[in-house]
Amino acid sequence: MPYIGVAPSSGLFKKLDSITTVNAQAAYTMQYNSSNFKPATAEQLIVSVNGVIQAPGDAYTISGSTITFSENLVTGDVIDFIVALGEVGNTVTPTDGSVDINKMSTSIMKDNAIRVNDTELASGNDVTIAADENAMVAGPFTLNATLTINGTFTVV
Repeated sequence: MPYIGVAPSSGLFKKLDSITTVNAQAAYTMQYNSSNFKPATAEQLIVSVNGVIQAPGDAYTISGSTITFSENLVTGDVIDFIVALGEVGNTVTPTDGSVDINKMSTSIMKDNAIRVNDTELASGNDVTIAADENAMVAGPFTLNATLTINGTFTVV
């Protein structure tokens, strides 16, 4: 499909299955490839009825896979198309190993503890660094243990 300008680089845009209108009915089930389709928000959809793009929230609302128009459609009305824009706003679970350090928060918390590879590194004021790990600690800290140094130790 040709584009004016740069083609979209992401997003899975879906033209939903055709819907046949029923006289005096406002609610219809949206489907994609014959399976119910549940958009995240009404704003995610571009909806055309009788050649006119409809305003989300005003002309229609959604609940689950049901689109409900603000007025009942009548015989002769045509839902030209419904296009879902790129699954925007849906909750996405990243593929294992797909999130790199640039997308991470400056703190990694789980169960009220800082963890790496699901190993607790810090909980509350306690910090444990395994003997085979390197670490950098920012901010004040108290060491209540015996410290064995092999090599050079510099206090800044």
